[in-house]
Amino acid sequence: MEILRTITIREWWSWGSINKKVRKGRQMVWHAAIWIIYKARNDCISKNIIKNKEELVEKIKVMSWQWSLGRMKIPASMLYEWLWNSSDCLLR
Repeated sequence: MEILRTITIREWWSWGSINKKVRKGRQMVWHAAIWIIYKARNDCISKNIIKNKEELVEKIKVMSWQWSLGRMKIPASMLYEWLWNSSDCLLR
């Protein structure tokens, strides 16, 4: 039986130091998260639209995948592959 545990941000970033592509990919995910949160904040303030956290997380996943296709020099991956293991997609 596999035991799942929560990893700390420090652990997550340190795993990216193994490979330059993985590190850049994780920075891209971080930037996508900040961008989506910023846009949600602006929508809340200017348009009075409140989004739930599950919707924001899904948008972060899709945005980081789209950015990986357009900005990183890696072979294209399917969205489900990116969601399953983005580090594996970055190492191709």
